[in-house]
Formats: sequence, structure tokens, C-alpha cells
Amino acid sequence: MAGTQLEIVVKGRRQSALSTQPHRVGPAFLGNGFVIEEHHMNSFEMPDHWIPNYLVTLSFSPQRSRRFYFEAGRERETVIEPGSCDVVAPCEMRKFRFKGEARAILLSIEPEILQSMIAGPRGGNALELIRRWHGADPILQDLLMKLHAEVRSGFTAGALLSEHLCTKLAEQLIQRYSIGKLKVDRYKGGLSGSRLSQVIEFMDSHLELNLTAGELARVAGLSKYHFGKAFSASIGMSPHRFLLARRIDRSRSLLVHSGLPLAQIAAAVGFSSQSHFTTVFLERISATPGRYRSTRRPVSVAFDS
Repeated sequence: MAGTQLEIVVKGRRQSALSTQPHRVGPAFLGNGFVIEEHHMNSFEMPDHWIPNYLVTLSFSPQRSRRFYFEAGRERETVIEPGSCDVVAPCEMRKFRFKGEARAILLSIEPEILQSMIAGPRGGNALELIRRWHGADPILQDLLMKLHAEVRSGFTAGALLSEHLCTKLAEQLIQRYSIGKLKVDRYKGGLSGSRLSQVIEFMDSHLELNLTAGELARVAGLSKYHFGKAFSASIGMSPHRFLLARRIDRSRSLLVHSGLPLAQIAAAVGFSSQSHFTTVFLERISATPGRYRSTRRPVSVAFDS
């Protein structure tokens, strides 16, 4: 399992990847194979090292910086533009120095995660990626920024959203950065009627909890990855979007038929705070919870997938 900080291997020993303390650190997948950090640094040099996991980074320095790689006794320069991404595979021996201001988001992914998502027979070798890819990638940038925002907010949207973003990032690496014609493993068909009913009943009975894909997958009798695909095929939206819809529906009922304070309603349906509840309710219903309660007027809601 992933630790709580990014690591490198130097002369056979694991150590923290960077000398600076991360501004933000957290298991982006809540401890299940993903770790994300934010670092602010100035010019530095890295010794000969390799990384044990896949690494995706996003630079958000306000100006260009330079990285100098040492390969076969020669130094090669790479210009790092603001907003550029890096994708690095495990076990690549690297040595470089960095010149300028370094501000970056770094996401580490354990090899077993990607290996479990590949379609077809799985060998013992790690998934190979395009060697040291670097450049602009709007899709990776968008996913990393959304995941970073979740970490900074304290995962206010719950575990299912961060898990969904991590899965999307992993799929991007397999589909667009792997060597060979690898594909992600697709789950054919949706959940059976009885399994789907069990999952929905479980959600409705535990709306107040920070439900994870692992818990829902166990109810469905599937892996976490296949569960998300099967549920979306059955319902037409992700588990996160569906759970959010159920929470809003339950909150509307409590607002109309109970005298509970807004803070208690927010907690009862699984929102991290009253302010988060108000924000989401306003986005979906176009009225604040207080306004909705005062009018007691039924409102139809459409949720996208």
C-alpha cells in the first residue's frame, strides 16, 4: 500500500522524494494506491535514483524553468513551461538538476493499480510507459487540478469523487502512454436487477457515511474498478453522481417534513458541512435549503452523468 509521502530509491534505500515538506499531502485514493503532494521549491539537484511507482506531475510555476538530465555522461536540457505535465514509469534510473522556481503537483500510482486495469492476460512485468514523456496535456492537467482541489478542501465531496478522478487518471496512462496496444479492462453489461437494488438500498441506508467504491463494490460482488463501470452502465451516471442525487432527494424530504436544523440535515445525508450542503443544494435546486423549506414547493431535478 502507498505511504503518506512520495518516495524514491537511492543506493537501494527508500527515502522521501524531495527535501522540502509538501504544502499538501494526502492519500488521494484514501490510502488505496494513490498519493498526491504539492511542493514549492527553488533550484535543486537530485542524485542517481529511481522511483518505485508511476509518477504524474503538473507544473504550475508562474514562469519557465529548466531541468538538466544526466544520461550516458551527457547533460540534456528540458524547458518546463507553466502547465506542463510529466509522466514517468517505475524503475527508471534518473539524475537531474533543476534551475528556477519549482511549483508542482505530484501524483504517485502503485504499479498494481494499473496492472489490475489492463484487459487481457496479465504477466508479471510492470506496465511500460513511453519513456519520460513531457509536455502539455489538457486532460491530465484538468484531472490533476480537480483532484488537487479535492485534497485542499479536505475531500468535501466524499471518497467516491476522488476515487473516480484517480481511476480516470489511471485510464489515461494506460490508453495514451503505454507501450504497445494496451486497453483498459471493460466490464460488459451492467449489474443484475437484484444486485443493483442491493447497492441502491445500501446507499440509501448509509447516506450519512463517507461511502467508498470498495464498500459499494463488495455489496455488488465486484472489484472496485468493475463496479464503477457496471453501475454507470446500469444507471447512466457514476456512483458519485447518483449518490449525490439521493442525498439531495433525502434532504428535500427532511426540509419539508421535519423541523431539523440545516446542520443536522446536512450531517444526516452525508454532507461534510452545512456550507457544503448549501452550496450543492443551491447548484442543483437553484434555491438555498432555507428558501426551499420556506416555500415547500416541489422542484424537479435533473442530474447529468
